[in-house]
Amino acid sequence: DLMDVNYGEAIKKYLLHDVTLLQIHRFDPNEVQFDDALVSSAIIWLKNKPTPAGHKVKFTFGGSLDSPDCERDISVSVLSREAKWTRFPLLKEREEGSFPKISEFFTVKRGIATGDNKFFVLTADDIQRKNLPISQFVPILPSPRFLRETEIRAYENGNPIIDKQLFVLDCKLPLQTVKRQYPELWEYLQEGIQKGVPQRYLCRHRTPWYSQEYRSASLFYCTYIGRTDGERKKPFRFILNHSNAIVANVYLILYPKHGVRKAISNNPEIAKSIVNALNTITAQSMLDEGRVYGGGLHKLEPKELSNIDATPLIKALGVFRREKRPVQMSLFAR
Repeated sequence: DLMDVNYGEAIKKYLLHDVTLLQIHRFDPNEVQFDDALVSSAIIWLKNKPTPAGHKVKFTFGGSLDSPDCERDISVSVLSREAKWTRFPLLKEREEGSFPKISEFFTVKRGIATGDNKFFVLTADDIQRKNLPISQFVPILPSPRFLRETEIRAYENGNPIIDKQLFVLDCKLPLQTVKRQYPELWEYLQEGIQKGVPQRYLCRHRTPWYSQEYRSASLFYCTYIGRTDGERKKPFRFILNHSNAIVANVYLILYPKHGVRKAISNNPEIAKSIVNALNTITAQSMLDEGRVYGGGLHKLEPKELSNIDATPLIKALGVFRREKRPVQMSLFAR
């Protein structure tokens, strides 16, 4: 992880300046090195001497230490500019381009973290059986592995038309108000207190503890964790959401910026064109910005998704403009 994440910057700075970094061998994440730990692994060689001028570091990947599948020498000057070292040796130095990024079209945020999904996320049957007030719940999409649709339609009340209907408790009322207005919900909260839910880390930092952080529903969601092995060649996918459902932190939320919102308001059909374009972004482009864990598990953080090349989106919108009423490019500016 230190080769990719922000908290690894201090270590990378040390390796580039205080010692001489000789080689980094990264094992193929699909070939785990430990029987009892599903983790990615790397070995670092260094010499306890300051980095000489013009020094290059050998990066190797896959295979064995003696016979790697790939190797490349990367200069320290390149490494000092590159935030993600795991692109080496499989990829060359990143070219500084003027390509558009996802961040120019969307603000990317992570979905909510409830602190205890078993307590806060209920089915419609659970809510009805416990006689809980549906007004204190918000529809929430199930985990990506239970959601095969790439477009979520909605009922008239805004709930998603999907097989697995789920709702998350998000009550802002003080406990005494809940007791007075919704006695059944108050009893359910007492069950949570007995189970220690308010003492969980996220819950004890919220007021009240049974409320959720604010995340409005969006037209666009992205599954940000997945594997490339097996039948699923692309670990991430974008979803067009017409419902009021929010998402948990197993998704990333893409909130359209002003220009995109205006374009969709002028012509709602453009939303489908946008999500189709997002889904044409190559898996490699997304993998290059993300990170990988043992067993080939890939993950994208909000900032990483924001940095992805959005050229396919520009191209798709360009085709749309030629077919429909023209839309000025300034609409999509930051």
